[in-house]
This record gives sequence, structure tokens and C-alpha cells, in this order.
Amino acid sequence: MKESPEIAAEFSFEKEKVIAKSFSQRFQWEMILIGLGQAAIWLSLWPLVLNGLLDLWAGFLIASLCACLAYLPSHEAQHGNYSRGNPKLRWLDGLVGHITLVTLKFPYHILRITHMKHHAYTNDPEKDPDYANAHNTSVLQVIKNVLDGSTVQFDKYLEVFQNDKAFVNSFHQAIPIALLYKAAPLVLVVIFPFETLLLWWLPAKIGSVYTTVFFSYYPHLGTSAGRYQNTRFWSHWMPRFLNHSMQLHFIHHLHPSIGHYDEPKAIEALKPFLIARKVPGADQIPDKITLNPLIKI
Repeated sequence: MKESPEIAAEFSFEKEKVIAKSFSQRFQWEMILIGLGQAAIWLSLWPLVLNGLLDLWAGFLIASLCACLAYLPSHEAQHGNYSRGNPKLRWLDGLVGHITLVTLKFPYHILRITHMKHHAYTNDPEKDPDYANAHNTSVLQVIKNVLDGSTVQFDKYLEVFQNDKAFVNSFHQAIPIALLYKAAPLVLVVIFPFETLLLWWLPAKIGSVYTTVFFSYYPHLGTSAGRYQNTRFWSHWMPRFLNHSMQLHFIHHLHPSIGHYDEPKAIEALKPFLIARKVPGADQIPDKITLNPLIKI
């Protein structure tokens, strides 16, 4: 990376990488527990509700919570943050990546490959698969677009990246799973109409809205292209653990190998670098990130 002459040597990219790497070693057991745990809980709701052991309305609330917890563990898998480059553990990325997304009814392969393009072309209106979500006019419009399905433009990016063999191969790997996720609810709704609606279809919609608003829209709102300019620090009225601490998502774009639960400590250590690099909102980052320093009243 070519340094700007405005950046002091003490904030060099090489020094930034060394610090970031020190937070990129720990095994991400929390994400595995959340990913596989929410999927197991969601699956257990079906026999509990169908056998009258749990009210359907309670099942709906639990399923919706599971759906809101479903994406982040897959996101860690997409970056290989479970295997950490160890070929013998690569199966763990795939296992968590696939299973946690059952609740949301999305194929892991296609989310992984489009997410990699999002990182490569963040805020590029032609090549960033998240561009339409991140640069929407309002939260309400984002919600509307998720609910009507217009945020899912996978075919468009298959055309954009038609010369990228890895992208095309992953896309085609995802097709059978995508078809299964379309067919399964259609079969189940005939047998268990209300259960299918309230345990899967509607929670998946709620989880997709939650994910799009907090993972795509807020972190990139008002940002531009460039490594240090394409994601921002922001504050919110909601306690950060209720929105997956996405106020801190900019550090993930800078150093994707830092595990989600190690981001607060990494940001504390890297704050002078982030200010020097003029990351949007960096001067508002607290010196100490505790449980809830990121609320905007």
C-alpha cells in the first residue's frame, strides 16, 4: 500500500497491520455457539409448537430472534475466521456458514462470494452488491426493498462478474440450495400453514430486514470509495449488542480477520491510526469501549 506523505511514520500501514494481526488470532467460539445454537433452537421450535408444548406466538418471537442472530456467524465463516488459514479446519467455515443461514433461507455460497465482492468494490455503484442497500434514501425505504425482494439482485452480479470463474462457480453451487429454500416452504405451508408462516417465512423476512439495515445501510451511510473512507463509525439510540455492534463495522472492512468480539479492543488500540487516516467518525470513538458507550440519545 502506497503511503500518503501526510501520514506520519508512527501511523504507517505496516504498524497498523502488526497491531491488527495481534487481534486476529483468537478462536471465534462465540460465533460458532451463536450460529449453531440459534439454528438448533429454531429447529426445535417446530416439534415444540406442533405438539402443543409451546404457543405459536412464542415460537414466532423466538424464531424472529434466531433469524436476527443468523447472519453474523456466517459472515465470520465467509472470511475464514474459524479456520484461520488452516486447511484442516476449513470444513468448520462451511459447516457454520451453511447451517446458521437455514433460518434466513439463504445459500452460503452466494452470500460468501457476493460479500467478497462487496469488500473488493465497496461503494462502487456498478460492482458492489451492497451498493443499493447502503446508499438508499432512508431506513423505511431499505425495509420496503427487503420486503419486496428488490434488494436481491444476484443475477445482475452474475452478469457483472461473468468473467470471474470463482464467482460463477460459487453462484452455480448455490442454485440447488436456493431452489431447496424455495421449495421447502411451499411444501410445508400446505401441511402447516400458520406454523410455516410464523416460524420460518416471516422470521426470515424480519431477520433479513435487521441484517440489511444494520450490516449494509448504517455502516456505509454517507461514505465514499477508498480503504479508509468506505465505512464509518456511528452512534445509535439502540444498545450496541442489540445491533451486533455494527457501529464498529468499519474495523472489519479495514482488517476482516479480526474476529467480531475482538473488534472493541482492536479499535481502542488502533484509534490514533484511524484518526490519522481520517476514517469517518473516528474522532468520536470512545477511548474505552465498554458495554454501551455508543448510544446516541
